[in-house]
Amino acid sequence: MKKWSAGLGGLLVAQIVLAVTLNVGSDPYTAFTPNEKLAGFEPAQIDTMLIETTRDKTVLKKVNGKWQLPELDDFPADQSKAVQLLDTLAALKKGWPVATSTGAAKRFKVDDDEFERRITLEDGGNTVAQLYFGTSPGLRKVHARMASEDDIVTVGFSLFEAEADSGDWIDDKILALDEKKIMRVELPGVTLQRQDGKWQLAQLAPGEETITEQVEELMKKLAGLTVESVFTSGDEPEREENTKPLKITVVLDDDSRLDYSFSKLKEGSGYLLQRSDQSTRYKIADWGVTPLKDVEREKLVEIKSPAG
Repeated sequence: MKKWSAGLGGLLVAQIVLAVTLNVGSDPYTAFTPNEKLAGFEPAQIDTMLIETTRDKTVLKKVNGKWQLPELDDFPADQSKAVQLLDTLAALKKGWPVATSTGAAKRFKVDDDEFERRITLEDGGNTVAQLYFGTSPGLRKVHARMASEDDIVTVGFSLFEAEADSGDWIDDKILALDEKKIMRVELPGVTLQRQDGKWQLAQLAPGEETITEQVEELMKKLAGLTVESVFTSGDEPEREENTKPLKITVVLDDDSRLDYSFSKLKEGSGYLLQRSDQSTRYKIADWGVTPLKDVEREKLVEIKSPAG
């Protein structure tokens, strides 16, 4: 009987050792299914997002249902990007706590003074939630902590979704036009107009024919002009001296006119753009302006072969 009991005891010990051995080195999060929300707020209640690093910060504020950037003279933010961030934060679920101590908060960089991101969400000036994001244990994973809690958890999030530079949040498509509504474009030495649904050069000489594909490509670049950054009211961008601005006029299907003026910036690359329908001054990258600046009539027409 004693031998039998000893045998059972040995078997139990062996099972415990086997269980421990199988779990050593396993990912502690794989067996844990997070269900509780990290922050527990509704996106619709948030009207202000403050995103900080230990060096920079930016504010996004919702006014009349639209996100703006107060630090950039209330310039429109990228609406889909702002909404996506807020929805992502609201949906974050707690992972298994990895630590709770003050020392651990510093080590994982979710401390009040040491963090990769601190995001404060407000409603009417009142803080609804404040989240700290720190070191990353893996792809699209980051350690996080709510300011009101000690638990440090792992969540599915990327710090690139919450940059602390206002320039990363601008609506860079704000100058975009509906290409179908453009009826006429006047460039230096070249005028293009839409006739019967097709682009034509104005005043074609006998035997000349518009290279439609080239013109359509040019229209796409003009209609899809992308903003690199904006200048605020206090900025004084220096322009290159003795360089004539590039002037372009666009006439839309309602007969309204948009006058573009591109001036080469003095230092670094890019152009200062002022458009007649807006007071904001924009910086446009060289690659966005060069195709418009280098337009030549000879490249947009070809000589038709005489009928034989």
